[in-house]
Amino acid sequence: MVPSGLEAGISVELAPYGATFTPTAAQVRIPAVLASLFGLIDGHPLRFDFHGPERGTGDAYVVLMFDLRTKSEIGSASSSVGFRQALEHVDWPNALGALTH
Repeated sequence: MVPSGLEAGISVELAPYGATFTPTAAQVRIPAVLASLFGLIDGHPLRFDFHGPERGTGDAYVVLMFDLRTKSEIGSASSSVGFRQALEHVDWPNALGALTH
């Protein structure tokens, strides 16, 4: 999944919480296997790391979220199907609470 698809997936998941994601930078280290997406959620800086299986089979698609102010992990989720599904499994209320407090 390219960064624009990841951005759209994040925005869809945040919409029910009234939060907005503003992307600031993306870094694709290994296409479809490892990408980082930097941005802001309601002004709070964070980084998403997306780890996927090589060759698109087996293993899991993992999403990790980090608060860039504290350098702490604030959320994670995985799916055997894809990054979009992993984003659906993030505990958004807890992640947003950790980011904004």
